[in-house]
Amino acid sequence: MENLDITETSTIQKLENLLLVAVPRDLTDRDVLKLRRQVLEETRRYHSQWVLLDFSRVDICDSFFGRFIQSTARMAGLMGANVAVAGLQDAVIETMVELGMTLPNIHAVLDLDDALALSREGETDDGLLAMESPGHAITDSLSLDSPFDDSTFIPPTEV
Repeated sequence: MENLDITETSTIQKLENLLLVAVPRDLTDRDVLKLRRQVLEETRRYHSQWVLLDFSRVDICDSFFGRFIQSTARMAGLMGANVAVAGLQDAVIETMVELGMTLPNIHAVLDLDDALALSREGETDDGLLAMESPGHAITDSLSLDSPFDDSTFIPPTEV
């Protein structure tokens, strides 16, 4: 496992075909943007098929932070990587629901073990990803009912 420094309080680690991003608590908007850029650089550098955003240290969520999750997932997707989130605290989930955030095409897992199982699930013998089968045991995507209401929000489009 290779440890990559992002800021003084966060780390990015390459683990198999997964890039593990330990998102630190109390990020400023500027730190969020820097972290997103670093995630994309490391995704490209390691040809990561999966990016796991671990939010176990984060206990507060605002609309900017929610957009960070969504924009990082879209950008990583354009690079060919799948994105999973793990470790969402109860208060963060409640805030996301209250803000009406939707996070389509983002897998939600409880922890690193579930993320590793998910990243290994679609691999074939030649190392290529196979199509996911329906009825996935782990949550296929995180999607919340009401639309996100923010004038600066740009909804995702299919590529």
